[in-house]
Amino acid sequence: MPINAYKVFVAIAERGSFAAAAHQLNLSPSAVSHALASFEEELGFTLFVRNRSGVRLTSGGEALLPTVREVLQSNEKLEQQASKLLGLEAGTVRIGAFSSVSVAWMPKIIRSFSELYPNIEVVIEQGGYDDVIEWILKSRVDLGFVTLPVAPGLDATPLYADPLVCIAPPGFLPKNKAYMTVAELAEHNLVLQGEGCGKETQQLLATHKVAIKSSARATDDAAIIAIVESGLGISIVPQLALLNYRSSVQAFPFYPAESRAIVLSSLSHAGLAPAAKAMHRHIVESVASWSKQEKGKI
Repeated sequence: MPINAYKVFVAIAERGSFAAAAHQLNLSPSAVSHALASFEEELGFTLFVRNRSGVRLTSGGEALLPTVREVLQSNEKLEQQASKLLGLEAGTVRIGAFSSVSVAWMPKIIRSFSELYPNIEVVIEQGGYDDVIEWILKSRVDLGFVTLPVAPGLDATPLYADPLVCIAPPGFLPKNKAYMTVAELAEHNLVLQGEGCGKETQQLLATHKVAIKSSARATDDAAIIAIVESGLGISIVPQLALLNYRSSVQAFPFYPAESRAIVLSSLSHAGLAPAAKAMHRHIVESVASWSKQEKGKI
């Protein structure tokens, strides 16, 4: 089966329509339809159910998708290794990241990486912790930023201990003025994070057995900061989430200190294509350099 048919199948599955897949692959809609029809004919079963709103995978298509993605990644690795032998650095790196990393780190990482490897394309997929882990397991991304603990079977490289802070509206003062305690959270309305995004908050409250009251929940860091800024409660966010956001919220450290452990994960570091390995190395070195600079300011 031609590799182009695999690309067409994955593009339709990810984009949800033939037209969007054709645009992504720079093909005509008829070429996409023909490639899929030929693929389905060879397989002996249909991969998609067509309807007015678009297309959706059949049960057979869902079962086949992870394997096809693996084949495409293997083909990408083969092409990159061949290019490397010719003295070229080419290919595509797909990275999964949650919101705060996407905002605070990824622009700098992409810029500096592109200066070193201008021919390598970098694709960012943004989602919650659970989304990123799923993308890694299904080979949708090569690398993913997640927090400990990671799913069994994944390789993980420690990157950064990100302090957790309590954010509050202007004028708010905790009992101890300079810092917040976890126990004091029970006395205030807490703005919670959506499922798959607030794992560290849930762990913190469960560890300290704190019962809280909450009347608001949001997934995006910017939304949480805006709700707190408006005076509707306080919240717990990683310090990284406050970088590059202009806001009047106050941030109080916890005592004792609390943090989340950010790691860079993949299915197998040894199995990464050359471009993904280069990106992995660049991320680890970049974050280590930033951490060193932060310590030097203390």
